[in-house]
Amino acid sequence: MMRNCSLLFLLFTIISFSSIGKDTYFRGFYNGENVFVRNPYLGQGAGFCIEAIYLNGQLLVKNPDVSAYQIDMQGLEVDSRVVIRIVHDDSCEPELTNPEVIEDLLEFNWLKFYVDENEIIWITTKESKEGFYIVEKQIDNEWMILDTVKTKGGIFINQHSVEADHSFGENLYRVQYHDLKLPVKYSETFNYKSDKREITYAITDDWMIEFSEEVSFWLYNANSRIIKRGKDVTCDIQKLPKGRYMLKYDGKEVYFDKE
Repeated sequence: MMRNCSLLFLLFTIISFSSIGKDTYFRGFYNGENVFVRNPYLGQGAGFCIEAIYLNGQLLVKNPDVSAYQIDMQGLEVDSRVVIRIVHDDSCEPELTNPEVIEDLLEFNWLKFYVDENEIIWITTKESKEGFYIVEKQIDNEWMILDTVKTKGGIFINQHSVEADHSFGENLYRVQYHDLKLPVKYSETFNYKSDKREITYAITDDWMIEFSEEVSFWLYNANSRIIKRGKDVTCDIQKLPKGRYMLKYDGKEVYFDKE
């Protein structure tokens, strides 16, 4: 009797180990399309190759008796990570018939923009490590550079921000993305309405422009060339030659003569 039990245990162990399948993994990103899996037929009595299919750790199907199975990924967010685990007989290899649909496209994307009284924030994905951003503000129908920001790089989500530079009323901003391998990509324009108090200026006797508070400014000569720009409470014009100048600041455009 003891011998029979031992034989039964040995037989059960052999059957158990022979039924353990092999795992194959496919990894990528969801780009809006479903994946199809080829499921080889092993012959009469053996059935099909695949024993189970998992998507991101969740069981989708057991022992599919079809030669091709579609993995429905429409419930995932675009650009989210995809891990497909296929448990199968160790005598065969399942394949993806369209593996390119989960390949990382490495395409830069703008995701979101936020503007408040203090910051301009933008969120992107798949940015180059060698790139940079230029933050611009529209002043009198002309896009003026406010700041530049280095990219962080990587295929995942990155967030960037710069200090806001609002004028009283409507403020229109945009961001440029620069990658040496690609054309410049522009964000959508985004608006912020500020109720901050009006900034004033005065020119002192020793030719110093003084603002009532820190502000971004651009100073042009008579040929409409920018000769000074900055963000400060003062702008020193003592060494500038005599002539007519234009000052842009806080959404305003003023002219003055230096004599």
